[in-house]
Amino acid sequence: MTTISEAVSEVPGVVGVAARHLETGKTIEHNADEVFFTASTFKVPILAELYRQVDAGTLDLSQRVELTDILRVPGSGVLRELGNGLAPNLHDLAMLMIIVSDNLATDILYHTVGKDDLNRTMGDLGLNKTKLPMSCRDLLFSLAGLTVSESLDDFWEVSDRVEQGYRGLSPDCDALNEEKSDVSSPADMVRLLEIVHNGDFLSEGSRDGMLHILKRQKLRSIIPYYLPPDVIAAHKTGGVYSVRCDVGIVWGPSGPYAVAIMAKRITDSTDLDPKLARISRIVFDEMAG
Repeated sequence: MTTISEAVSEVPGVVGVAARHLETGKTIEHNADEVFFTASTFKVPILAELYRQVDAGTLDLSQRVELTDILRVPGSGVLRELGNGLAPNLHDLAMLMIIVSDNLATDILYHTVGKDDLNRTMGDLGLNKTKLPMSCRDLLFSLAGLTVSESLDDFWEVSDRVEQGYRGLSPDCDALNEEKSDVSSPADMVRLLEIVHNGDFLSEGSRDGMLHILKRQKLRSIIPYYLPPDVIAAHKTGGVYSVRCDVGIVWGPSGPYAVAIMAKRITDSTDLDPKLARISRIVFDEMAG
């Protein structure tokens, strides 16, 4: 059987893997404590902080936010394509943030929960490798080599540059600087998911609500890709220039386990997701065994 190390060696970049069985405690690790860029997997901590503030009575999931041009964010999602005046509630935004990785929904929630509170909560949970200073807008403007702006013209310029393979990208940009960008570690991501699953952080209703959203994921090319079709996975993918990740919980035949697969400094994206998906399958088999 192929080992984790052998599967990782097929990926043209640096890969970190962490997994923990949530009932037996069995652990699998490869570069688990190394810092990686989160890309869109930072949306899992945002979701957790959203539900924490709901439990605290600070936020109400039925609260609505009206979409305007000034809110538009480049990159993935559907809200950026819709007209002004639509007013989704916070639950709608959370669903879109996770299941189609909507960046506009994400930035509304990022600013709603507050960057400082988000990072303080990650620190309070002991997730010391997790630092989330950048919104999606911050990250994508940086990758496109432009100063952050709310201008609609700049929104379209960044959108074009990102869709054309990050035209204008500087390798020294803040988005690709581990001291300035959104980062975490596979071990931190697994620990966050474990805390949520075990009910050590959220109320039962909020925990179930968070996991329900993660289970609705539409982007399924890594963690669940090679798993049996009846296996449930609650997860979130992420990817930007030279970065690819997926983190989540899988309900395998021996019980649930949390898993994080994170890659950086990718030099060739050919068949990248299937290569990372094979790592997920190896973790699945080892946890089942």
